[in-house]
Amino acid sequence: MKKLALLIVAVLFTAFAFAQTKTELKPADLSKPVAEYIAKNFVGYNIDKVFKCDNKGTVTSEVVIAKGTDKQTLVFDKDGKFMGKQATKVEAKPAVKAPVKPAMEEPKKK
Repeated sequence: MKKLALLIVAVLFTAFAFAQTKTELKPADLSKPVAEYIAKNFVGYNIDKVFKCDNKGTVTSEVVIAKGTDKQTLVFDKDGKFMGKQATKVEAKPAVKAPVKPAMEEPKKK
């Protein structure tokens, strides 16, 4: 039983030691080089979300931009240098179904 408890503690410690922290920021908190890069290279896109990511001391910024149904995540290093982009999945909202009424209602009993 002690070995199992020790194994669980070791696994949890390892998971926390290698965890990445991701903090959401306001678009106004973007560094000047990042904001200028987006304005120059992604005309017509709006900044949807901004995240600061710290992965074992390596700090990056992730910026989610959107133009219509096109969403992309841009990744920048700590100095604001563009590192790459990836397409972001846009989740379709489920259609709201109206309650179905029976074709013919049963006559009311008196």
